[in-house]
Amino acid sequence: MIPAGSRDEPCFTLTQRGSAVAASGPAHFFRGHRITATGGSPDGIFAEWSWDGRRLTVRGDRYGASPLFYAHDGDRLSVSPSLVRLVDAGAPTEFDEAALAVFLRLGFFLGDDTPFRSIRTVPPDGTLIWDEGVVSLSGGYRFVPPQRLSRDAAIDGFIDLFRQAMRRRPPVEDDVVVPLSGGRDSRHILFELCESGRAPRYTVTIPRYPPRASEDERIAPIIAREAGVPHILLAQSESRFLPELRKNLDTHLCADEHAWYVRMVDELAGKAGTMYDGLGGALSVPNRFLSREALALFEAGRLRELAARLLHSLSRSNERFLMQVIREPFRAALSFDRAVDHFAGELERHRAAADPIKSFNFWNRIRRELALVPYGMMRAVPTVYSPYLDHDLYDFLSSLAPEVMSPTLSASDKSFHSEAVLRGYPRFAHIPFEDKAAPTRDPRAADAQFGADAARYLLPRAGFSARLLNARYVMPRLAYGLARRRYREATTWLPAVALYLFQLDAVARRNHTALRAA
Repeated sequence: MIPAGSRDEPCFTLTQRGSAVAASGPAHFFRGHRITATGGSPDGIFAEWSWDGRRLTVRGDRYGASPLFYAHDGDRLSVSPSLVRLVDAGAPTEFDEAALAVFLRLGFFLGDDTPFRSIRTVPPDGTLIWDEGVVSLSGGYRFVPPQRLSRDAAIDGFIDLFRQAMRRRPPVEDDVVVPLSGGRDSRHILFELCESGRAPRYTVTIPRYPPRASEDERIAPIIAREAGVPHILLAQSESRFLPELRKNLDTHLCADEHAWYVRMVDELAGKAGTMYDGLGGALSVPNRFLSREALALFEAGRLRELAARLLHSLSRSNERFLMQVIREPFRAALSFDRAVDHFAGELERHRAAADPIKSFNFWNRIRRELALVPYGMMRAVPTVYSPYLDHDLYDFLSSLAPEVMSPTLSASDKSFHSEAVLRGYPRFAHIPFEDKAAPTRDPRAADAQFGADAARYLLPRAGFSARLLNARYVMPRLAYGLARRRYREATTWLPAVALYLFQLDAVARRNHTALRAA
C-alpha cells in the first residue's frame, strides 16, 4: 500500500542535454512556517525551492527537520519532500548498504543517509543551488560553545526561554490542538498556552501499542482537566499491521517507529489548523545513549568501541536472526562490522559539541526519526509548531553540560525538565508525572494478530523476487505463526523487519502493485 500522499507530493526535476535544460514539476514550493527570531534572523521549520528559469535554489530549515530529499545523477537533479516520489521520478535505487546496516539495528538513519545511495536529505541549514549545470551544497550541524551555569540558573533560563519561544509562535487561528502524553514536553506546552490566555480548543491522546504501559491514558486526562481544556482519548487500531505498512511509506522508509501514531494523524487531518508538538523536548533531559562510559569513550576518541557497544545494547533485532532474514548476497554488506564503521564515522562529527551524546541524539534520532511525525506524517496540518526548536532555546539547552541535566548521568533522570515545569507553573504542581515503573501490558495477543496479518499479506507475495528479504527463511516461519499464533519469532520483531524489507524492495523496483494492501 502506497498512501496517496507519498506519490502525490510535488517533485521538481532539471535535466540538462548539452546547452538545453528541461524542467518539470512546480517551479516554486514552500511548506512549513517562518518566524522572526533574535536579531531578525529567520526561525521556523520549513522546506522550499524556487526555479527562475536559470537557477534553482533549494533551502531547508536550521535543523533539517522538515523532510526534503534530492537526487543528483549526472545531468539530472530532482528534489521532493517525498523519497518515494523521487524514486517514481526516476532516481537510481542502488541500496546504501552502510546506511541500511545501521538502520536495521538502530531504527533510524544517520546524517543525511537514506536507504538509497543516490538520494540524500538536504542537510541542516542547507542550501542547494543548481546554476547552469553546476550544483553546490552547503549546510551542516550547528555546535554551540559550552557555558557553565548552576542547575538552578539553568532551570530558570529554560523557563524564560521556553516562554519566549511560545510567544514567538502564537496560534494562526483558534483551531489549536495539543497532542498530550503523560510526560513533560506536551504538558509544558499546554500550561504555557493556558497561562498566556491562548488555551487550545482541545487536547488529544492516542494509546501506544503493548507492551507500553497505559500511563498516557491515565495521566493526560488529569492534565487536561486541571488545565480546564477538553480532552479526547482516541481508540487505537486493533491491529498495527495496516498502520505499520502506512507508516513505513509516510516516513519515507526512514523510521522503524510511529505506527502507533497513524490514528492520531487521521484524527487531526482537516480538523486542526495549528498544532503544538514537543519535538526537541528531549534536549532538556538525558537520552538513551548517555552514560559515564559513553562520555569517557568519546573523550578518549575510542569511537569504534563506543559504536559497537551502543549497537549491541540498542539493536532492535537479534543479530543472528537478522542475518538470516537478509539474503546471502547482502549479509556481508549489511554486517554488524559495517554498521559499526559507519556509526563510528557519524560519532566523530560530534566530538566538538558541548555534550557530544546529546548532539548525536539530536542530529540523528530526533532530526531523522522523531521529526518525521510532526513534519512528515502530520503534513495535512497547516501549521505545526515545535517551540523547543526555537533558536535561542535550542542553543541554550545544547550548551549545558550533561551533569547539569543529571548529576548522576542517568539516562532515566528526567528531573531537570520536571523541576522546570513545577517551578514555572506551581498551580499545576500537584499533577503527577507518568510512572516509568508502571506495569507493562501483555503484548502477546496484539503481537500474534500483527504476525498473522503480516503473514497473510506477505505469503501471497512469496514469489516476488526480493533482493534483500530471504523468503526461504521468513515465509515458512510466518506460515507456522499462522497455525501457532503464539510462535514468538513470527509475532515479535520478524514481521516488522520483513514488511520493511519487502516494501523497500518494492519501492526500489517501482512495483506499486506489490505494495497494495489487498
